[in-house]
Amino acid sequence: MVAADQGWGIGRAGAIPWPKLRGDMQHFKRVTSATSDPARQNAVIMGRKTWDSAEVAGKALPRRLNIVVSRSADLVLPDGVVLAGSLDQALGAAGTAETTFVVGGAVLYREAFDHPELRWIYLTRVLARFECDTHLPDLDARGYARDETWQGACSAEDNGVAYRIERGRLR
Repeated sequence: MVAADQGWGIGRAGAIPWPKLRGDMQHFKRVTSATSDPARQNAVIMGRKTWDSAEVAGKALPRRLNIVVSRSADLVLPDGVVLAGSLDQALGAAGTAETTFVVGGAVLYREAFDHPELRWIYLTRVLARFECDTHLPDLDARGYARDETWQGACSAEDNGVAYRIERGRLR
């Protein structure tokens, strides 16, 4: 689950570089929280920098199993938030979660894009360029193909910024 501008930028100085996109934030919450079985929950995997980012601010995302990946074994996290040393360890910790989402940052995204268990990329394409210091690899150049049958796809504009929410795969 990722939002990127037209230059594949995803962050600047530990925050999202574009104004808040209300529709994208609602999409993120809906997709990462929704389960087909109310007795189960989804897992969100994020790196330590994402955990510390302005958007997460070191607080667990509600109704989801939060897993933070860090090389620092002494990272202090709130009760209920799981610490993992690698993406594979985080996937193992997700255990019985209905669906597992990688939600940032750039290092974890790169690993996830190459991981054999990757099924879908939920991509918000921010239809502008922003000054970014953190980027993804060019997914289009890597063979990203949009799922034309996905019912959640939409185009919107918030705070003067146009964007398109889509789902796809790497070939």
